[in-house]
This record gives sequence, structure tokens and C-alpha cells, in this order.
Amino acid sequence: MKLSGSSQTSHKKLTFERAKDSSVLSNFSCGITALDTFIHNELQDYLDMGSCNLFTVKDDDIIVAMFCLENSNLTLSDSAKENMREGRKPIPEGIPVSSDDFYWLKPMYEATEITYLAVSFDRQHNHIGSTIIETIMRMIGNHKEYTGDFVIVRALNTKEYSAIPFYRKCGFIPATAEVEGANLFMYRIVKK
Repeated sequence: MKLSGSSQTSHKKLTFERAKDSSVLSNFSCGITALDTFIHNELQDYLDMGSCNLFTVKDDDIIVAMFCLENSNLTLSDSAKENMREGRKPIPEGIPVSSDDFYWLKPMYEATEITYLAVSFDRQHNHIGSTIIETIMRMIGNHKEYTGDFVIVRALNTKEYSAIPFYRKCGFIPATAEVEGANLFMYRIVKK
């Protein structure tokens, strides 16, 4: 699958390609030690198990970013559902607001999870990450392999780095009030 997106700082097109082997990332580094270690030592195991799909983002022939997607589920608290129905949080398109509608009674909702997203260290702060998010949102809204009304992330939050401000700027809403381990669970609604 090839997709393209545009970066606000470059007139070149970014190319998104699905990859089956993490060895394409052998020279890739995002500068976050834990994530770089995972990419180079463990990601292939996840790909081999079918846990996620790897995509590379290229500018010309140079990999400038990577991300992984997988089908997942989102559990919404009763208060989150109430906030959606009352308009305090966005609601998926075409969903009835009636509290007795089956949609609001489901324990979980189909979602696509961005399991990993990293921009190469030398290309950060060039709007590549936000371009990737918007391309993912369009892709999920138009692609049958990925389903559901939500995109979810577990935003990394460590002493070294926090992805929470980035995901907030990209329109993600915390699904929980607390950080679990080193992650904050966040979601965004897919427009179809």
C-alpha cells in the first residue's frame, strides 16, 4: 500500500509504504533510547506474530519516520459516553445520542491503534508527525482493513520524553485521567 501526505515545511511528498521486515529501519534513530532499542531489537518479533503492521515514511528514498498500526478496542467509561452524548466531547458521525441505543451499551468499540510512531531525530519538529497522523486518519476512514470509529494511542510519558502534548495537538483526547506505567491512553474519532 502506498499513500502520500505533504509536509508543511517541504514541497516534496512523503511516501508511506507498508513494510514486512524491520530491517529497513537498521539505520533509523528517533533519539528516544527506549523506542530505538525496541525498533532494533524487538519490533520484528511483533511483526512476525502479526501483532501490528509496519509502515515507513520516506522523503525521496530516505526513511524519515515509521509507525505501526493494529486493530484493537476502546473501552469508554460511562462518564466519557455521557460527555459525548451531551456534546462536551466529540461524537462519531451518524451515531444516535439516545442513551438507550445499543451503540452506547457496548462494553468495547472497534478501534485502530497506533502502536508505535517515531520520526528520525534529524527530521523532528518539521510537522512530519502531524502529517503522519492526518494521513493515518484518512487511511483508516477509507480503508477496509482498519475498522471502527476510533484511533487510539498509548502516548509515551517518561522522564526522557512525553508524547502527550503532541497527541493533544493532533486532536487526541485522554481516555483515562491517569498515566498507566509510562503511557496515557488517548483516542480520536475517525471521520468517514
